[in-house]
Amino acid sequence: MFEQLIQRPHHLARHYGGPYSEERQLYLSHLISEGRARNTLNQVACLLLSIARHLSIDRSAVTIAQIEAAAEAWLCSPHHRYCSSRSRREARTAFISHATKWLRLLGHLHQSRTQRPFASELDAFLQFQRDERGLASSTISCREKYVGHFLAWVRPYAKTLKQVTPEEVSRYFVAERRWGRSTIALHVDALRAFFRFAESRQWCTPGLPDTIDSPRVYRNEHLPRGPEWGDVQRLLAASNRDTPTDIRDRAILLLYAVYGLRNSEVCLLRLGDLDWENETILVARHKQRKSQLYPLIEEVGSAILRYLREARPHAQQRELFLSMKQPYRPVTAGSMYAMVRGRQLQIGLALPHYGPHSLRHACATHLLVEGFSLKEIGDHLGHMSTDSTQIYAKVDLAALREVARMDLRRLVAHVEASGQIAASISPRPGSIAFRAVAAPSMGGLR
Repeated sequence: MFEQLIQRPHHLARHYGGPYSEERQLYLSHLISEGRARNTLNQVACLLLSIARHLSIDRSAVTIAQIEAAAEAWLCSPHHRYCSSRSRREARTAFISHATKWLRLLGHLHQSRTQRPFASELDAFLQFQRDERGLASSTISCREKYVGHFLAWVRPYAKTLKQVTPEEVSRYFVAERRWGRSTIALHVDALRAFFRFAESRQWCTPGLPDTIDSPRVYRNEHLPRGPEWGDVQRLLAASNRDTPTDIRDRAILLLYAVYGLRNSEVCLLRLGDLDWENETILVARHKQRKSQLYPLIEEVGSAILRYLREARPHAQQRELFLSMKQPYRPVTAGSMYAMVRGRQLQIGLALPHYGPHSLRHACATHLLVEGFSLKEIGDHLGHMSTDSTQIYAKVDLAALREVARMDLRRLVAHVEASGQIAASISPRPGSIAFRAVAAPSMGGLR
């Protein structure tokens, strides 16, 4: 292994003669499998030799504190005497990082596990949500985060769940004043679900879930505002350049804008999802636990094909989009958001919300303007219910203006006449049959 990186004989002899030679070569082989650059491997090989000289892994597992102490001792050596403070910080970070990864690979790292508050109750709740209710992994992850945050906050005041009172829950939300109504509503939903489960197991005070009030969040109160379609075209034109990063980003932006895909759906695309013979692309919609087949539009297919031929790194990963720097890894949702937001700011867009989801809203709004029905738009976006698509009807301002121009006097007169006829044949007021007949009409008038 050392022969592949080191040429000079005396340097090679020093690496072979250093402590834990085989263990260091094993870690370097692991980095090669990740696709690290040769220059990086040379630097890590020299750093590993210093790590091996300052740490002993023969007897027991090494703790993080021991690694940090070894890093300080290494920085006190004459080699770092005249280094700047910034160089010393970077060297210390690299020492601790590679020492930790190396020892973890060898199984010699001692990792202290912090006990979560009410860990057994929280684990039982999450297992119930996953196995019995069949919730999506993203929903379970959010509820674990919200409930875990509350349990960590309340632990100093309540040693058991039976000691949690409505007053403690109220104090918790008062302490988190930085949250908006929507964020509080999400926390309330998670806490209600947790305490309902705890109530069924008799772990908490009966009736506690019903005392957790949620702020009023009106349905469809926020319009899905994305960039104008002309701005989307400017965004695509700005990425139409010949650098590998621009070639990759243009293919990603087209998938967001043309198909209205979610961020996670683009991140999880794989090479096998593209059927070039039939010109289709298969999108895995994990939120609905299904896959959806789309025709591969020529412009999108050409952009992806150019990325595969000219820009995609040669790597073993089967994910479609990879990072452009070694080690080559699948792009993450966070990096996708940063890329889209950065490009939107670069062309001077001022939006209430940036990122990939704004392009999904722009796609839906554009389809609505082009005359597609809400059912067709919902199918294109992968909505399981038309209720998720109805909010885009509020965006079609031209259609709303047409409604405003209608003569509503005849309609009101017709409704009043219909109400008089229904009253003459309906049961007596107060009866169940009366409420069943009158409720739809009253709801319609609202």
